[in-house]
Amino acid sequence: MIQGLIFDFDGTLTELTLDFQIMKEEILRVAKRFINIEKIEHLNGLYIIEMIYEIERLLGIKGVAFSKEAFKRLESLEVEAAKGKDLFPYARDVLGSLRHRGMKLGIITRSCMPVLNKVFPDMDEFINGISTREHIKFVKPDPRHVYNVLKTMSIRPENAILAGDHPTDVLAGLRAGVITVGVLSGRTKRHAFEDMGAHFIIDDIRGILQIVENLLGSNKVL
Repeated sequence: MIQGLIFDFDGTLTELTLDFQIMKEEILRVAKRFINIEKIEHLNGLYIIEMIYEIERLLGIKGVAFSKEAFKRLESLEVEAAKGKDLFPYARDVLGSLRHRGMKLGIITRSCMPVLNKVFPDMDEFINGISTREHIKFVKPDPRHVYNVLKTMSIRPENAILAGDHPTDVLAGLRAGVITVGVLSGRTKRHAFEDMGAHFIIDDIRGILQIVENLLGSNKVL
């Protein structure tokens, strides 16, 4: 029985305004003050957060100073990108409808709490559990990120749905054993979600309402 839903934030509940390439370049600019850039060129294929932690490891005793500065810079870029943003116009109605159905709701994001507080200041009215990179080191696509927010919601994986606009959302959800929903309101195309094996694909989170109705009506767990 479905008891709760977990939502990604940027691209799912609100417009995706982050420029990941610029963000990575800025983190590398910070790294240059701590390490020869040639020694970390092999890390270029990593996601930003994983890259920060790997550089921290390579730096040894200097690593904590680097990661502190890197995350501070990352947060400033994210907060800047969040200026003037709100949730998608339909998002609060969807969340309210789900709450009315007795669903517990969570947010999982690789971003930071200052962004959530800025864009979604009334989230306490809707959200039961939150897991950002400040809450756990192992972020999506690592399933431990999903387990962390599920724990705060007191829900087992088989009773949850995870909806997100990025492959890391679906991959984390599949690894954690939750029902996964690929959302097309970000930058990921339908075929990418199909290739990953997402259980459902929707244009935006308004499609979640029908999925929940169908699953509750059939008492179905995938």
